Amino acid sequence: MDLAPLLPREALDRLRSALLRVDYTTDAVLERIGEAGQAGLGRNVTLPADLALQTGDALDDLIRLWLLQQPVGLSRLAELLPLPEMLDAGILITQRGRLRAGIDIRPYGSPDDGASGWLVSDLTPGLDHAPVRLRPDYVLGASPASTTLAQITSRRPVASALDLGTGCGIQSLHLAQHAERVTATDLNPRALQLAALGVALNGLDIDLRLGSLYEPVVDQRFDLIVTNPPYVMSPPGGERLVYREGTFTGDGLVAEVVRGARDHLTSGGMLQVLGNWAIKSHKPWQDRLASWAAEDCDLWVIERERLDRHEYIEMWLTDAGVHQTPGWERAYRTWLDYFDQLGITAVGMGWITLVRLSLIHI
Repeated sequence: MDLAPLLPREALDRLRSALLRVDYTTDAVLERIGEAGQAGLGRNVTLPADLALQTGDALDDLIRLWLLQQPVGLSRLAELLPLPEMLDAGILITQRGRLRAGIDIRPYGSPDDGASGWLVSDLTPGLDHAPVRLRPDYVLGASPASTTLAQITSRRPVASALDLGTGCGIQSLHLAQHAERVTATDLNPRALQLAALGVALNGLDIDLRLGSLYEPVVDQRFDLIVTNPPYVMSPPGGERLVYREGTFTGDGLVAEVVRGARDHLTSGGMLQVLGNWAIKSHKPWQDRLASWAAEDCDLWVIERERLDRHEYIEMWLTDAGVHQTPGWERAYRTWLDYFDQLGITAVGMGWITLVRLSLIHI
């Protein structure tokens, strides 16, 4: 697969310079839309932010274009951005003589570790309560799960780090601040394509590889592995969203991530996972998860939250937009039958840390 950025080098440089020139950065955007605008976007409502945009300059245009997903005029942005190349790449599209966003480019800032720049993903779904219909290879941007993983990840300096299932590349942006070498993998070609644009836009040197789980790094070991894998325990069959659902049974994907980590960690290396695990009536979940770790590894699990199966099913069906369709009850019953088959009564949500123990020779 060709993992070259969507834009040629000259256009990429022009885009980066344009974003910096108009201060399309986290602090400037938050100041422009205000607290009410920021809170509104957190609820997927654009009007508070839209009302705050009174300056009428290029920064307003970029905020409307990408954060609010509104059409904007061509003239001002034609002078600012490499429009022909961005249109050819599908980053922007024209509609009735105006510009609309084809994908999302938005500022990202982390003052704690300096991981600041831009994230490239698909557009945020469901703005202003619009019906949601996601493509199967949809690439999610920064989410509460991904930012939580970034916050709990160890930031000690390391020689090598693996971002397993990179998605839009948010973890790689953080890892690049304290790892000498960063490798990022994903089985979704579209995710790697958008991540490659983000990597280039941020001037990073990340080794991007296509493949599932540890297949792209079969003979490599890392000091740190971080991952927010597609852990949603949906029933087999039907259309799946790659960013949240694998093809494993129940929590089998998370189990495979933990089991497989030992052979890809250096001595003293660490795996950090944000995920879900099944709670079953016949066996304590602690014993089941402990069996995932090799004898020469320490496992630490924090259950942040527990949902009963009805809450869990409703959350993910709503996330997929099924709650607004006639197929809601049919899908709900299918999930319940699947959980019955697996004996799942609830789902634990939280963080898993695995450390491969250092061997001391006397």
